[in-house]
Amino acid sequence: MQIEKATSYTLLWSRRYAGEYRTGLYMITSICGLIDAVCFLALGGAFAEMMTGNLLLLALSLGAGTHFSSVDHYITAITAFTIGALLGGYIVNTARQSGRYQRVGYVVEWFVLVCACILAVLADPRPDSWSGSALIGMLAFSMGIQNAIVRSYGIPDLATNVMTMTYTAIFADAKPVKGSNRNWQRRVGSVVLFFTSAIMGALLLRISIAAPLILATLIFTFALYPLLFGHHDPAKT
Repeated sequence: MQIEKATSYTLLWSRRYAGEYRTGLYMITSICGLIDAVCFLALGGAFAEMMTGNLLLLALSLGAGTHFSSVDHYITAITAFTIGALLGGYIVNTARQSGRYQRVGYVVEWFVLVCACILAVLADPRPDSWSGSALIGMLAFSMGIQNAIVRSYGIPDLATNVMTMTYTAIFADAKPVKGSNRNWQRRVGSVVLFFTSAIMGALLLRISIAAPLILATLIFTFALYPLLFGHHDPAKT
């Protein structure tokens, strides 16, 4: 009886949540902290998906007269992210015109993450090595694709990365300051997932540089179904 009840609850959850596009977005929110932990803590202080941070650090380094070798990680991340955003934009715009395969860019991103995992396992990248630069580039490239897709097929108040505006909205729209408090669960959920995943990434780096990336890739693998086939009705968001 207990087994049947548990099976029933599992099927109900699967139908209600696993088939929702929103579920996939929550899942990939949790990989951004893992990936940035790798880039920032283990690969020279760059970010894979926060271009504000990379641009600021690059500008400060150049303004302070830092030697070029200390800023090449920022340039690598910015360049790779730009290429990823261009590719993601091309995929999104082409799909929109044809009306098919609108989220296929997620498959490309997943494939790049798998390749990044393989590189991390086989090459043991370091900040001053070719493999370290290559890993930064691959991760930033994948985040560029993701940002381009989410920009077109995202859900309001569900941020997958860069939490500044989402964090601000939690308080600026709060009821004590006469706000509507609309979608506060999504905002808080995004921030908590991002924050928690960054903590997990830092902890997993004690094991190896590959550990956070393996976890991120596993999460993304499970997220692929709702991301590609999940129901998404913009009118209800």
